[in-house]
Amino acid sequence: LAPFNLHLCGAHLVEALFFVCGEKGFFYTPAKRGIVEQCCYYSCTYYDLENYCNS
Repeated sequence: LAPFNLHLCGAHLVEALFFVCGEKGFFYTPAKRGIVEQCCYYSCTYYDLENYCNS
């Protein structure tokens, strides 16, 4: 994934999170649609995706 803006929805978004976060995993709360709103409705970067990785 490059640092430019990406539109990622559904399975593509989940696959990108697996790629970016690796073994750390990531957190996703359907009730809180922050990442969906950011990456699917608008666009996000690799660095935005990293913010959803577990510490």
